[in-house]
Amino acid sequence: MTRHGMSARILVIDDDAAIRDSLRMILEYQGYAVMLAATGEEGAALVEREAPDLVFLDIKMPGMDGLEVLQRITHLTDVTPIVVMSGHATISTAVEATRLGAFDFVEKPLETERVLVLVRNAVDSRRLRTENRTLRKDQEKRHQIVGDSPGLAAVKAAIQKAAPTSATVLIWGESGVGKELVARSVHRESLRHDGPFVQVNCAAIPDELIESELFGHEKGSFTGASDRQIGKFEQADKGTIFLDEIGDMSLKTQAKVLRVLQEPVSYTHLRAHETDSYLVCRLLLE
Repeated sequence: MTRHGMSARILVIDDDAAIRDSLRMILEYQGYAVMLAATGEEGAALVEREAPDLVFLDIKMPGMDGLEVLQRITHLTDVTPIVVMSGHATISTAVEATRLGAFDFVEKPLETERVLVLVRNAVDSRRLRTENRTLRKDQEKRHQIVGDSPGLAAVKAAIQKAAPTSATVLIWGESGVGKELVARSVHRESLRHDGPFVQVNCAAIPDELIESELFGHEKGSFTGASDRQIGKFEQADKGTIFLDEIGDMSLKTQAKVLRVLQEPVSYTHLRAHETDSYLVCRLLLE
């Protein structure tokens, strides 16, 4: 148990013994358990074997450099935050490290307070990621399709066929047959399963509000628009949007949604700023 009431295991990967010892003393004084690695290869092996809660990673090392190690670690785990360190920091290096999955970037020489703030933020981030993943798994269990009848087997086969694609999927059937379960299954089996699943009950939204709900609006774009609103399509960026009861929309709104499906580029013109969210949304229509 640390001075902050939490336990965390931290790995330091740096070829400089002085940096390793300095970080070890700072972190152990705060009650953290510290592991040390002098090479990228050794560090990657420790991540795989020990699953630390946080990694401090030097960029410039002989052999496997920090960016190579970063790529290897992010393939091993997607919940362990990685703080990249460099004594020769450049904006391009920081951007590249962030693009490859680094949690943050810190320059040498290291400042104790900066290090401790990074540790607290990173450990909190890992905890939230882990909790979120657990909650999502629990939620998924409540939306499983259970059964082995010939009819369900055909439905599952269709899901497996549609899920890996980026195609728009139409799901139809009587009320209560499980269209939402199918939509969630397609999302769960798709390449975007880590993204959001955004469900919109089109029947529950007044006709005069449905366009703003779906496409969003900018502050001042019409009378009463006191704040900017992000639309459901944009919220579903890198995930799935499920439009439930789409037949209850007005024909005017249905025409606009159809336009988005047929010509995604038109969605850009529905907002005051450019966005590519329409390119990464899967649209599931009832």
